[in-house]
Amino acid sequence: MRKTISLALSLLGLFDALYLLWTYISPSRPMVCIGGGCDAVRASAYAYPRGLPMPVFGVAGYVLIILLIVAEPLVSTALARLTRYALACGTAFGLVFSAYLDYLQGFVIHAYCAWCVTSGVIMAVLCGLSFYDVLRPGPEANAPGRLAQMRSFFATGLAALLIGIPTFYELARHGERPLAPKAPTLALATRLVRPDSHAAGNPNAVVTVVEFGDFECPVCRPEEKVMRQLRAEYAKEIRFVFRQFPLTRIHPLALRAAEASECAAEQGRFWEAVDEIYARQTDLTEEGLHRDAADIGLDQTKFDQCMESGAVAARVRQDLKDGKALGVNATPTFFIGHHAVVGALDVQDFSRIIDQELAAHRMELSSAPSAPSSPVASILSSPNQAKGAIRSGAVARKTALAKVSAETTPSKLGSFGSAPGIGLSAFSVGGPGCSEAEAAEQQPALINTAQLRQLLAQAAKPLFVDVRSPLEYAQGRIPGAVNIPAGKMAHQWSTLPKGRTIVLYESGRTSGDVCAFSRAAARILLQHGYPFSKVKVYQDGLSGWEKSGLEATR
Repeated sequence: MRKTISLALSLLGLFDALYLLWTYISPSRPMVCIGGGCDAVRASAYAYPRGLPMPVFGVAGYVLIILLIVAEPLVSTALARLTRYALACGTAFGLVFSAYLDYLQGFVIHAYCAWCVTSGVIMAVLCGLSFYDVLRPGPEANAPGRLAQMRSFFATGLAALLIGIPTFYELARHGERPLAPKAPTLALATRLVRPDSHAAGNPNAVVTVVEFGDFECPVCRPEEKVMRQLRAEYAKEIRFVFRQFPLTRIHPLALRAAEASECAAEQGRFWEAVDEIYARQTDLTEEGLHRDAADIGLDQTKFDQCMESGAVAARVRQDLKDGKALGVNATPTFFIGHHAVVGALDVQDFSRIIDQELAAHRMELSSAPSAPSSPVASILSSPNQAKGAIRSGAVARKTALAKVSAETTPSKLGSFGSAPGIGLSAFSVGGPGCSEAEAAEQQPALINTAQLRQLLAQAAKPLFVDVRSPLEYAQGRIPGAVNIPAGKMAHQWSTLPKGRTIVLYESGRTSGDVCAFSRAAARILLQHGYPFSKVKVYQDGLSGWEKSGLEATR
C-alpha cells in the first residue's frame, strides 16, 4: 500500500513538473497559478540555469523515482534493498533541492510559485515514506504478492492518465497573464516615448510598439526573435521602440548589460547590441559584454571609456523611472497602440494585435480623417503631439477623458479592455466604474437591464448610442444603435435628437468597459441642453443586452 501511495504521489509530482516545463518552454502562454507568483519566479534569473528550464530537473527526478518504485517488485531481494536505499537517497536530495528553491522564492525573488511549493510538499512526503520503508520494510512478497503489486501500479498509472490528460488540457486552455500596467494619460503623453528613445521602422507610423525589456530576463530572450521578425515584416507600417527596464533585484547583471547597449548606441549600433546581448545571454559578465562589443564591431577604446564613465547610466535610470510611472513592473511589457501586454507573445498573437490597430486606424480615417478617435490614440501614435491632444476641445469640456487611465483587466492576450476590440474601450476613467458621485457636475442617470426593459415598454422608443470605436461597433452592437465614439461626441453631439430618449452604452464585459465613457459622453449632451430625463447610461452594456433577451428597437 505504501508503494502504491508513493507511486501516486510521484505521478502527481510528474504532472506538476510537466505542466511547469510546458509553460517554461512556451513563454507566450499564460500560467494557471494560485497566488500570482508563478510569473515572477519564471522570469527570475534562477528559472533557466545554464539555459535549461528549471522544471527539466523536476521531470527527470520524478521519472527516476517512478522507475525505482516500479522496479522494486520486479527484482531480487538484494536488489530490492538497494532500490529502497536509492529511493531514499533520491527523495532526500529532491527534498533538499526543493527547500533551496523555496528559499530562493521567499528570500531572493520574494514571490512564491504554487506549483513549485506543491512539488516541494510532494517530495517531502515521498522522502518520509521512502525512509520509513528503509527503516521498516514490509515482508518479502511472494510471486502472487508481486503480481498484485504490479496490478495496483498499473491501475494507479491508468487512473493518472485518465485524470491527468483532460486536466492538462484544461490547464492549457486557461490561465491569466500578469495584470497590464496602469498608465495615466499624462504619463503616456510624456513618458512612453521620448525624443531620444531608440526607435526602428517608420518614424511617421500611425501605430507604435514600445517594449520595456531586461537583457537578463529569460522570457525576453526568445521574445526578441519575435520582435526581430516583426520589425522586418512591419518595417514600413510600425514604429518599434525599446526602453530599458533592468530588474536588478532578480537580474543583477541586467543593469550593466543595459549600459553596454547604450554605449553601443553611442556608436550607432544599438539594435545590433540588442541582438548580440540576447544571443549571448548566458554570459553577461564584463568580459562577455566586451566580447559582444567586439563582435558587433565597436571601437573598444570608446566602449571602455563609456562603460567606465557611467555616462549612460542616467539614461537607463530615466527609462526605469518612465516605466514605473507607466505602471510597468515586469518584463517584457509591451504597449502596442491601444493595447498593453505583460509577458511574451508569439508572432501570430502579436501580428493580430498590430493588424487590429492598423485596421482601426484605417476605419477612423475613413469616418473622420481630420480627428483621431481619442486623445489616447494621439498619444500612442504620435507622442510629440500628445500634450496638444490632452488640451483638445473634447477634453476641455470636462468629459473626464483627461483622467483616462489604463484598466488592468486583461483579455486572453493580456490587453487593456475587452478583447478583441480596441479604441476607447482599451482605457477607462480612473476610479469606480459606475459611481453617481464621481464629480460635482451633473451626472447622467444610470439604468440597469430591468429599468431598460421598462423604458422599452413605453410607446416612445429610445435611441441607442454606442460610444465604442467603429471596429468594436462593427463586431457587435445593440440592433438599431448608432455609433458615436466618446472621443468624437464633443463634435457630433448635434447629430442626436433632443426630443428623444438617448441611451448610451459600452461593452459591459470588463470592469474598465462598463459605463465610464458613456457617462463622459452623456455629460457632453447635458452640457449642450439635452434634458436630464432624456439622457440615460445603460450600465450593463452590450453584454447585459445580449443576456437579457430584449428585442431591438429603432
